[in-house]
Amino acid sequence: MRLAAALLGAGLVACGASNGKPGVAQNASATPGDASGPRELRRVDLEFSIHDKPFPLPIVRGKVAGVPTLFLVDTGANAHILSGYIARKAQLTTRAFGDVGVDHSGRSIETRRATHPHVHIDDWGDLDDEPILVTDVPDAVTRLGIGGFLSPQHLADEDIAIVLDFQKSEMREMRRGDTLEASGSALALDPPRVCQDKDSPLRGLAFVVHAQIENSPAELLIDTGAHHSDLLSSSAPAKALLPRSQPSGEPVYAASGKVTPRTVQNARIRVGALDVTRSVDLIPGQQDDFCPRDGVLAMDVLKQCVLEIDRRSVSGVCNSDPTK
Repeated sequence: MRLAAALLGAGLVACGASNGKPGVAQNASATPGDASGPRELRRVDLEFSIHDKPFPLPIVRGKVAGVPTLFLVDTGANAHILSGYIARKAQLTTRAFGDVGVDHSGRSIETRRATHPHVHIDDWGDLDDEPILVTDVPDAVTRLGIGGFLSPQHLADEDIAIVLDFQKSEMREMRRGDTLEASGSALALDPPRVCQDKDSPLRGLAFVVHAQIENSPAELLIDTGAHHSDLLSSSAPAKALLPRSQPSGEPVYAASGKVTPRTVQNARIRVGALDVTRSVDLIPGQQDDFCPRDGVLAMDVLKQCVLEIDRRSVSGVCNSDPTK
């Protein structure tokens, strides 16, 4: 089973009034900062298996109001999200606030908010007990045990960046201004485009990098919640690749259900100094207003990278492509 970009992607936009702040993690398990110095930095292992079977996307374990579940670490999600199933199992009270969800294929998704979700990430700590989005996801995702989508950019703050180190299979904090301890090709030579919804109480946040797929420029969402890099079939680079595409025999799951992509084999993807060859899916769908892009840069490429994410930007380095 393959997951499309973030299930909900960067198209999940919140509306309505609230006094909530962005969902920044609290340091429940580490020593708070005081006059003697800064607090201890946190880290947690990223797992790449579910039910003892390999899984291509980064997973951490946690609890929602004491109910154990798995969380997908998902840069394509512009806010933390809980599945409707885990919200009901945890007996959370949810309310509609006029939030509008759009999945990767451009279809609308009904969303609600849980006012006090009580989310805890094992070996990391508690998230702020503030409103979080809730939406139903496909049964296939629920059967995997995934009950939440953790937006790592919302774990960062003014002083702390989040490092997704797929080379070491860990997520860790890093103080802003410190040097990223990793080597490889730069993921982005130009500053990424920042998509931020400053008018929403949930402060949606996502990042888009400039790329080339074959000879076409493409704007790609950084998306650790997607298995395969893809292009929206309505985009210019997808239309250029369409004659080379073939029907895919494997369904892709977005939040609203299955979509059927076409696939382009052995497409050259260049992002920053990184130059790789991958299969690229052409996904039926349209642009969303919050964060227009042509497609996503997914874990088939990012699995060899170390990403540094804060509230303003994303950067990183990647190992050379083992296939080249």
